Amino acid sequence: MDPLSQLFAHPRAERAFGLLMTMRPPWAVHIADESALTLMVVTGGRCRIEARDAGHDLHPGDIALVRGPHPYRVSDRAGSPAIARIEPGQRCITPDGRPLHVTYAHGLRHWGNDPDGPDTVIVASYPDAGSVGRFVTDVLPDLAVVPAGRIDAALITHLHRELSRDGLGQSVVLDRLIDIVTIEAIRAWAAEHPPARAPWLAGVTDPAVAAALDAMHTRPEKGWTVADLARVGTVSRATLAERFGRLVGQPPLRYLARWRLALARDLLADPALTLDAIAARVGYSSGFALSAAFSREYGHSPAAHRRRLIAPAVALTAGPDQPMSVTKRQNG
Repeated sequence: MDPLSQLFAHPRAERAFGLLMTMRPPWAVHIADESALTLMVVTGGRCRIEARDAGHDLHPGDIALVRGPHPYRVSDRAGSPAIARIEPGQRCITPDGRPLHVTYAHGLRHWGNDPDGPDTVIVASYPDAGSVGRFVTDVLPDLAVVPAGRIDAALITHLHRELSRDGLGQSVVLDRLIDIVTIEAIRAWAAEHPPARAPWLAGVTDPAVAAALDAMHTRPEKGWTVADLARVGTVSRATLAERFGRLVGQPPLRYLARWRLALARDLLADPALTLDAIAARVGYSSGFALSAAFSREYGHSPAAHRRRLIAPAVALTAGPDQPMSVTKRQNG
């Protein structure tokens, strides 16, 4: 399973937030929810996104990926007055701090200053990408735009329809659709803007390196050697080492160590897993060996990291001053 797949499967991917935003100009929303990654799809009218030093005008069918946790601004056009602010936990307030959820809510997943407004945008946010997910999000700029037509329009239509109704298994359907549209958007963007700092993507142009990466991603628990990985790629040890280092930017076993530790870092979110169990899953001989490697890499112990992960989180359920959330599946 590669990092893009792991982004949507790690134990911290517990909740996704999704809604259909409808606005009537002039409007602007300041978003400071600190989400790791947000997907926005314009389905009608117009929309402008300004993220740090980047800004882009979007039209129907355009998709934007906004990498957190920095705040950004969404509006109908540059200079429009702010009418709302979104804070962590998807808490919606006016610019001067008054609760705004009741005023702008038009149903379970419908939000905006006018339920019939011409500017319509699908918004889906991932509060936490996890350590493995950051292999993906770190590849993206603050604002990545995918022009209309780059992914199947039927996916967008389906997602829009599901956000507009309720039914059995609705949250599961929305989870899957949001994940699929996000994956397709990342793939489409990466195809046109090959990232310079994405080691897990750099090797896909070389069959031997790609095979080695797939082996490490899929079976991190195996005691891989460079010779083993070379056999998977059907090349010599020296050939794999040279190609891997040139394309990925680091030796194969160094990349493997980083991948294993990122996986372990996310698995620590599950309090039912002992350190020895996590070590076995990611290829370390014991919890002690994993702890030593983890501490060298991150500067703190697995126990300290676990305490932070399992600290009580702010609930994302609906309240009087925040919009609804879509509960995402719990992964083991």
